Amino acid sequence: MNESTTVTELQNSGMDFPAEEYRSRLVRVQNEMAKHNLPVLLLHQPENILYLTGFTTGTFFSYLAVAVPGRGDPVLILRDMEVPTAQSTSWVKNYTIYADAADPVPVWLDTARRALDGLGLAGGRVGVDEHSWFLTVERWKMLQELLPNATLVKEPQIVDHLRLIKSPREIDYLRSAGRQVEVGMRAGIEAIAPGVKERDVAGAVFGALIKAGSGIPLSAIILSGNRTDQVHGEYSDRRLDRGDTVYFELTGIHRKYFARLMRAAVVGRPTAEQQRAAETIIRIQDEAISLMRPGTPAGVIDRACREPLLASGLRETYTNRSGYSLGLNYRPSAGEFIREFVPGVEWILEHGMVFHMLMMAAGMGFSETVLVTDRGPERLTSMERKLFSSSLENHARG
Repeated sequence: MNESTTVTELQNSGMDFPAEEYRSRLVRVQNEMAKHNLPVLLLHQPENILYLTGFTTGTFFSYLAVAVPGRGDPVLILRDMEVPTAQSTSWVKNYTIYADAADPVPVWLDTARRALDGLGLAGGRVGVDEHSWFLTVERWKMLQELLPNATLVKEPQIVDHLRLIKSPREIDYLRSAGRQVEVGMRAGIEAIAPGVKERDVAGAVFGALIKAGSGIPLSAIILSGNRTDQVHGEYSDRRLDRGDTVYFELTGIHRKYFARLMRAAVVGRPTAEQQRAAETIIRIQDEAISLMRPGTPAGVIDRACREPLLASGLRETYTNRSGYSLGLNYRPSAGEFIREFVPGVEWILEHGMVFHMLMMAAGMGFSETVLVTDRGPERLTSMERKLFSSSLENHARG
């Protein structure tokens, strides 16, 4: 496949990107490996495996890794029954496989050893992603035992940092995810009415997301009334009442690329206090997002979010992040979290970075998925920014 590969051709191939894009990613990774004197990487983080190889699976209860040599093609380390999926979704055709066993962990890690040995790199420095959720202490210890001639070293999150700058096709996927999450948000807001359960609102959201083309839902944070202070709570059987604030935080997922969106609505007519709070949050966030240009220090953006909100009196303290990097993710992660807007950060915004910018106060939240460009910030979610309301004339349901 070449650069002019069409969407249909990609779908027919089973891959999310042309092989050329994967190979260009590999070259960039190998260039960084050379800078850090790492002859080989052994990576376990699912997003990074997907980013480099295209291979995707949901069976993370078993072992999955990729060995990336400083020269040549990677080797996928996977369960034997996953080979057909790898053949369909990945450009990588080198596999080292294992079968299910009564005591699986030694089998899994010996497969990793065999992959490294096959590359001639089972001795010397082996870069390992110590930050991965999937490299457990048990697996780490066994790797050390099975590779007595190797020195396992912490790799400097090479792939994670390369993922921060999105390619044009990645940005297209994020735009699609942004459109999907807006469809889900509108369906959720339209479903609220007195007497409706949070669970029924969630059903409307999930149905709309799936019909809009979104992938397997990450979650839906849908909270109402006195539950809005839970922030990350799950939807429940609570029935909505007149005057309730309903807080939404939803995700659209296109080919594992996540766009996120927060909005708030009131069951019935908002009070003057609710309206003022929403307008204050939106104004502060709009002003902060307008500053998101290449070369801007992240600390400037965080202060533009945090300080005016505290000064407004809507929050006495504000300890959570005001934004985080977003892109290629797997459940249960909602973001890359490689770059975050928190007090004291020193990193700089760059063209091609994407962030979920969020602000919460007074039982409501508003957010956008924002792309940093040389022309200024581009919102990949474009739903109207306001405090929504439902009509009390809606019939109670649920």
